Amino acid sequence: MEERRWPKRYRVTIHTNGGNSIPYSATTWLSPNKAIAMAVAAHLDRHHPGTGPMGIRDVEVADLGPVPRNADGKMVIEGSDLVDRMEF
Repeated sequence: MEERRWPKRYRVTIHTNGGNSIPYSATTWLSPNKAIAMAVAAHLDRHHPGTGPMGIRDVEVADLGPVPRNADGKMVIEGSDLVDRMEF
């Protein structure tokens, strides 16, 4: 997978078997697929995996654009964003 010149933010919405839609924000240097993988891993960590009401039925991803820069030109990653520590 090719690394980007600047990381992007994504909103990944997981639709569950029980009808819930749970949004996750993810920041990555890689593709939307990486954001989906991080969100699914976080969801499975927080909820029991399987076919129950919190089981994953569908996933959608929205590109929120590049990570903002502060006045010094450094990236600003929001505290609630999922990140892969190996990337940052």
